[in-house]
Amino acid sequence: MPDVLHSLERPELFEKFKAQLYKDFELAGLADYAPKFISNNLNDIYDAVLNSVLLIERKDSTSLMTLLYRIDISKQQLKTASQNSTNNLKQVIAELIIKRVLQKVILKEKYSS
Repeated sequence: MPDVLHSLERPELFEKFKAQLYKDFELAGLADYAPKFISNNLNDIYDAVLNSVLLIERKDSTSLMTLLYRIDISKQQLKTASQNSTNNLKQVIAELIIKRVLQKVILKEKYSS
């Protein structure tokens, strides 16, 4: 994952990331599936998001698509990312979720000052 993801190591950005991610899960009707983070370590974040994706997918794929729509990840982005990755689809989805939510947080921070 790109270096921008290492900005999650900044405690204030990590807190905003967690809040935004929870908000997106909640607005998609999936608050119970929102990831629980044990640290701001990128691998831990990825594992937690991947676990949530797997749980939601087991529930039903429509809920997963609702979440992706809510987070603003298009089918085209998903298709392109999966074609350019050696990871499985769920791993690609987890990466896209982390990247997009972090992008939202960084953009809000940049333009709110």
